[in-house]
Amino acid sequence: MADKKVALSLLVLVAAVGLSACGNPGGEAGGGHFRTLAEESVDKPQYLPGDLPIPAGAGITFTEGEAVDGKKSSMLVYETPESMDELGSAYQKYVNDKALKRGTQIVDRNNMIINGKVPNAYSYSIIGTRSDSNPDNAEIIVTWVEN
Repeated sequence: MADKKVALSLLVLVAAVGLSACGNPGGEAGGGHFRTLAEESVDKPQYLPGDLPIPAGAGITFTEGEAVDGKKSSMLVYETPESMDELGSAYQKYVNDKALKRGTQIVDRNNMIINGKVPNAYSYSIIGTRSDSNPDNAEIIVTWVEN
């Protein structure tokens, strides 16, 4: 009887561990691998959405926001060891959850292009590729421009 209880306890523990490993499908923003731009305390993320997902601890190499002729634009560039599949899933989920108008959505193991335009509001582009300086990392460029 004690052996059955131990076996059952171990089975429950293994199942719980297995389920927790699957608890963040597609790299949801706010999950284990991804945080929001606001949570990452990025310097000068002007005009980018604060809830934009980026991998926790991403190596941000460039941020800029400006307003020209009353129209705001912003760019963010970062590097991360996250896979392009994981990045693509997170950004596709973000675009879908926000009901953003979609243009192109191409994601493969080495590249990502996700862009669209919300009429009378803004255009966005999220482009990723393998980093030239570090092939184990992906380099991601996010742009957000008012129309």
